Amino acid sequence: MIANGKLAEGVQLLCLIDKAADACRYLQTYGEWNRAAWLAKVRLNPAESSDVLKRWAEHLCSPQVNQKSKAILVLLSLGCFYKVGEMLHSMRYFDRAALFIEACLKYGVMEAAFLDYARLLRSLGLREGAALWASRAGSAGEQLMEELFQGEGGVPEAILGEEDAEVGQESTE
Repeated sequence: MIANGKLAEGVQLLCLIDKAADACRYLQTYGEWNRAAWLAKVRLNPAESSDVLKRWAEHLCSPQVNQKSKAILVLLSLGCFYKVGEMLHSMRYFDRAALFIEACLKYGVMEAAFLDYARLLRSLGLREGAALWASRAGSAGEQLMEELFQGEGGVPEAILGEEDAEVGQESTE
């Protein structure tokens, strides 16, 4: 049906046979990005929906479309805060990028990303890198730090910042 120019009917049939992800891809192929996003949010699981919306954000950033401000809104809705900060910076909105990143740090949004990255590094066997990023995760990273250096008497000073190292020295005296 879709090949014969009946996109709406083809999408409906695909949805009836539980092929909504395929329907979204067809809608995107035919330039129906808003309808694809709507269908994804209504019918797909969160992971598949996120994939569809990320493709939409990439499309919005393409030179032919150049709607980066709209892409930022899509990425915000997905919780892709790091990517939003990068985009604001690449668009030369330095003030907005700095304030956005500051707000993310203030409210702990970046701490979760730091902790996830630290866990990834630990799973790869990169203990010192994992400790560095866990230390940046604030209180959320403390447990991981303890796990990383269990039985070694603490965290190496090279990983801690100068202030943290001074505090650590004061507490041992």
